Amino acid sequence: MRYFWHFLVGATITVIFIVLFFSFSLSTKDHITFTDDTGLTEPTITIADPSLGSAKAPVTLVNFGDYQCGGCAQLEMSLTALRAEYPDSLRVIWKDMPNTSQHSEALNAAVAAHCGGEQKSFWEYHTLLMANQANLGSELYSQIATELDLNTRAFNRCLEDQSTLPLVQRGFDEGLALGIAATPTIFVNGERYTGAVTTLELRRQIDKIIAGL
Repeated sequence: MRYFWHFLVGATITVIFIVLFFSFSLSTKDHITFTDDTGLTEPTITIADPSLGSAKAPVTLVNFGDYQCGGCAQLEMSLTALRAEYPDSLRVIWKDMPNTSQHSEALNAAVAAHCGGEQKSFWEYHTLLMANQANLGSELYSQIATELDLNTRAFNRCLEDQSTLPLVQRGFDEGLALGIAATPTIFVNGERYTGAVTTLELRRQIDKIIAGL
């Protein structure tokens, strides 16, 4: 009888161990699967993202940039030229990727641009920020708002409260998920380019995509 109880206790402990082991394994597997499923390979595009051009354009260029990045300002000039060349074929999307460790005003400028966007002037504000990189700061942000004839009281309140920070953070988090470590980083119909890309290189890629339709 004594051996029977020893066997019963041992069997019970074994069953409990097996149940716990598989429960832990399943929860760990679910966690790994969940992590893997959230990995991004190319950007998402939503109504919250500033966009120029038709959603039906055959070429979509997503630009992860920083308002205090010299290469980003150079790219901006290329994109302005290309938008004029391909008004019906090129769509440009902006995503914020401020490098706060290197650029002290990058985040504030991004917030300011979206405050301009609150009054339907994102792209005008964006363009003037890029053209005045050397002067980024609160004085410039107010000057641009005045120049664009924005409601300065509403703009200043937005800037002070950082009301648009979640929009900036959203783009930044997506950039991290994509493994972006430098700006500018662009995606042309999902194909990634990092660093300096010339107007000629982009034109060739656009022509290649259009020719393949």
